Amino acid sequence: MTAKNESGRVKRKNTLLGDRLQLFPKTLLIFAVITAGALFAAVPHSLAQQGGGASAPDYAGKVQQLQKVIELQQRQLEAQQKQLEQQRNMLQSLQKQVRGLVEAGAEKTAEAQRPEVKTTGRLATAAVTSSKAPQPDWPGSFEVQGSKTRFALGGFAQLDVIHDTGAITTPTDFVTSAIVTRGATKAQGSSGKTNFSVKTTQLWLETRTPVEQGHLKTYVSMDFFANAQSTTPDFRMREAYGELTKYVFGGDLLAGQAWSTAYYGVAWPNILDYEGPNAEVGQRVPQIRWSRQLDQGLILKLALETPTEHSIQGADLLTAWPDGVASLEWIAGPLKFQGSAMVRDLRASLNDGPTETALGWGVVGNGNLGLPFLHEGDNLTFSISYGQGMGSTINDSPPDAFYDSTNNSLEVLPVWGYYLAYEHKWAKTLSSVVLYGALKVDNADNQPYDSYHSTQYSCANLIWQPSSRWLFGGELLWGERVDKDGASGDDTRLQLTTKFTF
Repeated sequence: MTAKNESGRVKRKNTLLGDRLQLFPKTLLIFAVITAGALFAAVPHSLAQQGGGASAPDYAGKVQQLQKVIELQQRQLEAQQKQLEQQRNMLQSLQKQVRGLVEAGAEKTAEAQRPEVKTTGRLATAAVTSSKAPQPDWPGSFEVQGSKTRFALGGFAQLDVIHDTGAITTPTDFVTSAIVTRGATKAQGSSGKTNFSVKTTQLWLETRTPVEQGHLKTYVSMDFFANAQSTTPDFRMREAYGELTKYVFGGDLLAGQAWSTAYYGVAWPNILDYEGPNAEVGQRVPQIRWSRQLDQGLILKLALETPTEHSIQGADLLTAWPDGVASLEWIAGPLKFQGSAMVRDLRASLNDGPTETALGWGVVGNGNLGLPFLHEGDNLTFSISYGQGMGSTINDSPPDAFYDSTNNSLEVLPVWGYYLAYEHKWAKTLSSVVLYGALKVDNADNQPYDSYHSTQYSCANLIWQPSSRWLFGGELLWGERVDKDGASGDDTRLQLTTKFTF
């Protein structure tokens, strides 16, 4: 039986019960009047039997007896009225519970239609922040007395055991642009290196508060990855933002540091490496974003994002205008897809000289395609991107532009990249991913010989997750970097990971 049918059945019962409760005091009052009349009638009848000789005190006694009966009936009536008030309160409480069941049913239906978000790698906290409304039954949340805000704390403790066979300057995440291409030293891992790391451990705090026209959500998360070139945990702020839902022109307004609007979480492959594919687009940046659902499965996102993350090779970075990003998310059956476009104002100056400017732009398409006809839970995740002056938005972070000091010009650098990953479910608790990605920059003629030119990224893993609170997995990775002059280096990494979620 649905929550709606149950609500109707309870309402009909409530109406019938209320009518019966309202008739009861009236019946009791009629009974009191009849009793009083009978007593009055009994007085003259008694006097007649005594030959009219009854004394006044005997008549007064009858009156007192009648008054006692009336007082008793009045007390019973007051008691019944109290019971009626209690029944009304119970009915109101029951009606609230029924409404809660109906709303909970609608929330579960909406939740079931939301895209699934992976819970490994950099997206490990995203799965617990899917609902925007401060529902009283928000799992794991609590409230502060006297406040409408609900709070939730969470995160995970993770240990990575990593062995590299080649030289790389990021020992705890596999950044292919950090692979050493020349003059590799033993300290960098030229003869192999093993390390243990807990830097990927995360903590997060989320709040949800009802406001006049919608709901307010705030979210703060942190990890210990401030210095990627060290195995020592260093505190780092990942995200810190607030979001008003259905508040501005019927859409959601987000302000703070969050994943770039061009980033699409459901396209993130289920891998253990904390860095992820070299060609993945989207960093965590301060921004202002507005989004609204245009139709079923169609969401528009518009944002202004910080320009301070631009990367200029050969000169000092200057900023004037924010980046503009527009994305359109489309969900149709097993396909979840997002297309994005961006424009960027690139500026630079050499030794406080003249300011040179250039226009940067880029387009991105990424998504997730379910493959239930192969096996339940199997899927493809993918991304493809191209642009000029968009390198810093990509995982490997090649330069956006090169300042050519020979002619004092700022040259944007074309870049293109892609990755494709296939996930297979061996069993409910056992899965594997195979992935390949590539990224390439068209270098400027006067760029230095050791400038970034291209990288490759590949991995395969086996992950066992017997519960939502614990997983264990192993992953084999290989990557290569090639410089402008053709010098190259590669690294093979074996990573074992165990994670405890709370």
